[in-house]
Amino acid sequence: MLKINQPYLGLVAILGLLAFFPLDMPSSFVIDEALSPLFESFPMNIGGWHGKDFPVDERTYEILETRNVLSRLYIHPDGREIHLFIVGSRRDRRVAHPPEVCYTGSNFVILNEADGSLKIGNKVLPVREFTAQNERNPSAREEVLYLYKIGDRYTTNYYAQQLRFALDRFTRKDSEVFLIRLAGRDKSVFKEFLEALLPLL
Repeated sequence: MLKINQPYLGLVAILGLLAFFPLDMPSSFVIDEALSPLFESFPMNIGGWHGKDFPVDERTYEILETRNVLSRLYIHPDGREIHLFIVGSRRDRRVAHPPEVCYTGSNFVILNEADGSLKIGNKVLPVREFTAQNERNPSAREEVLYLYKIGDRYTTNYYAQQLRFALDRFTRKDSEVFLIRLAGRDKSVFKEFLEALLPLL
């Protein structure tokens, strides 16, 4: 009698499900104009940090297919700075693109990429970190940390967040997907900032 490998069956089931939720990028750009209340009223002050908005160009909105984009420089009174970039959607999981793609498309080289974790409150969260170095000006570099949030779950895996959001949609569970990216010269401040940031999402 032929034995059926259980993990193989599981993989086939997942692939079958994803057939209804294609992962490919669209051939035309349609921006979701609906603004989330979270993005409309996101606080300028987070802990001891004060924010200053960075403009987002229309091309970025087209690529991300949503107006729910936050690009803001947060400055601490002691001079430390963090560029916070958040994209979110309740409708389309494709908005959460891997940050590496954006950096390489802007003439940056990705260095020292690694997965890690941070203890935030009573949770240990997965994070991905790398250094982005400008190809044309190697002295211009910044440290980057990011993670995805889907409902109350976190991951650094692009395909895992795609699948999780697709499963939530399939089971009619209301969830929102976020890409959370921090960038700056000093990565030692990322943990402190995340501790203040995540309760707001």
